[in-house]
Amino acid sequence: MIPKFRAWFGSEMYDKPVVYDGEFYLDWRDFENGKTYNGVVLMQSTGVFDKNGKEIFEGDVVNIFGEKLSKIYYSDGAFCVDILIGGTPLHAFLSEQLEIIGNIHRNPELMEEVLND
Repeated sequence: MIPKFRAWFGSEMYDKPVVYDGEFYLDWRDFENGKTYNGVVLMQSTGVFDKNGKEIFEGDVVNIFGEKLSKIYYSDGAFCVDILIGGTPLHAFLSEQLEIIGNIHRNPELMEEVLND
């Protein structure tokens, strides 16, 4: 599988960033013009799609089992679901158990909800 990424920069999500020779470009036009960016946060695709067919990336916030707020992250060579409310991280899960409800960059209030509970 060829790794797939999206990028968070400033207040925007870019679905087709270019990574070439250690440099980050937000799209092919930037690559062609040699315009690079610092402070870009890359999020790798898990290769898994949620129950609605949306591709799941590192940093996504999901509901698992229809109720538990969880965050997707990468650890020890695998993608994990970190159950944020009363749970432990899962290394194995079925994609139909997950539903994307946001991501940690575009929807930081989802993480604040968890921290304030």
